Amino acid sequence: MIFYLSSCSLPNAVSDDFEGKFVYTVKSPGNTPNPNDSINYQIVYAKDSMLRIDNFTPIGKQIYIKHIPKNRAYILMDLGVKKVAIQTIPDTLKDDDKYIFEHKAGASRFAGLKGKNIKVTDTEQDTTIIMNYSPTISPKYTTALKNIPGLPLKYALFSNGTWIQYKLIEMEEKTIDIDLFGIPSDHEIITLDEFIDIIKE
Repeated sequence: MIFYLSSCSLPNAVSDDFEGKFVYTVKSPGNTPNPNDSINYQIVYAKDSMLRIDNFTPIGKQIYIKHIPKNRAYILMDLGVKKVAIQTIPDTLKDDDKYIFEHKAGASRFAGLKGKNIKVTDTEQDTTIIMNYSPTISPKYTTALKNIPGLPLKYALFSNGTWIQYKLIEMEEKTIDIDLFGIPSDHEIITLDEFIDIIKE
């Protein structure tokens, strides 16, 4: 990670708890232009030490839930023949050096939040993009851009051969039902290897 001295240095990430909801638009070449299509949105729920991310994909809705202190996470999916909760290992060391962050002057507002500019280099793609983040909300409420010093508000990720763009359009600080972060009783807990075996069948 790169830090500049004095007033240009990047701040340390805050670790304060937050409770509320974030809605992002998602733009990629594979998405439809219809603004009413759920595939164009990502919904994030945060409740202190818990995180939930709802993604809408061409193969259906995927829900990611994580207990942050325990570093334990599951992906909930409806496979048609059964509903599953796939065990995942959310945080590993493999992405520690993937991104380089540098100070960039300027800021914009997103859903009422001040988004500071930050220069982000994806070392695997050898690409640098100006993104935005909130230094007042902890980055523990995202799975994107490991080591960014705040919550990403406008950013891009390279996935499956293309850049996917995310932008925060709604933020609401409110009480979130704790049941949203649990595994429903009709879901079978399986490993990633077991999920791969099911897909092959």
